Amino acid sequence: MNYQTCCCTGHRPKGFPYRYGVDELKHRNFLELLKEKTILAYRKYGVTNFISGMAIGVDLDFAETVLYLRDTENYPFSLECAIPCRNQTLKWSEPDKLRYNSLLTRANSVNLISEQYTPECMLKRNRYMVDKSSVVIAAFNGIEKGGTWYTIKYAKSKNKIIELIDLCKIN
Repeated sequence: MNYQTCCCTGHRPKGFPYRYGVDELKHRNFLELLKEKTILAYRKYGVTNFISGMAIGVDLDFAETVLYLRDTENYPFSLECAIPCRNQTLKWSEPDKLRYNSLLTRANSVNLISEQYTPECMLKRNRYMVDKSSVVIAAFNGIEKGGTWYTIKYAKSKNKIIELIDLCKIN
């Protein structure tokens, strides 16, 4: 069966049960699981199109994973960046902005969901990604509140396939 499109939802650095960017071993293990789920989406469901919401944390890690698999391991992948609002990076550090901009230039497409920031633009972006996808990779810390939890519940309500990465089980 060919499902074609997969998005990813997950936490920003403060939502990880380990110190994101500090605990290198756990983060490498997380990135390996993310890579495995991305390859699984391709092999099991026929996914070749991937969507990242481009937030710091899981989203940027996912975008990098897709591009790595496309550019280094020659998977037939395309990356869409779903930008919640034009000024998403307004309060970001310079290194995070550089990382973000580098990913945007390497993406196959970039879609702006809302012209300006609104209290709903992140959730609107998440719904857009789920609605366009058949498979959702969810990196989840088990806390049933916030954007990641909302997106998982939304994906379930839309009968999407969810491939879960339990962040609390990463060694």
